[in-house]
Amino acid sequence: MRHSTDPETTITAASTDELSIIVDALYRNLDTPAPVFGAQDWYDLATEELARRTAPLSPDAYGAA
Repeated sequence: MRHSTDPETTITAASTDELSIIVDALYRNLDTPAPVFGAQDWYDLATEELARRTAPLSPDAYGAA
């Protein structure tokens, strides 16, 4: 995450398992007294992407016909 300047590119390139790990790490960071600058934006994008991927019968889900 620290090496990428584009959170959207990083998040969409991550596997669903990796994305779950990223979301967990971001949540833990946001739960500290001094979260990293930009962590909220990363968290919002990551949780939206994870929800999109895991929504049942979502027309935007990968592999949908």
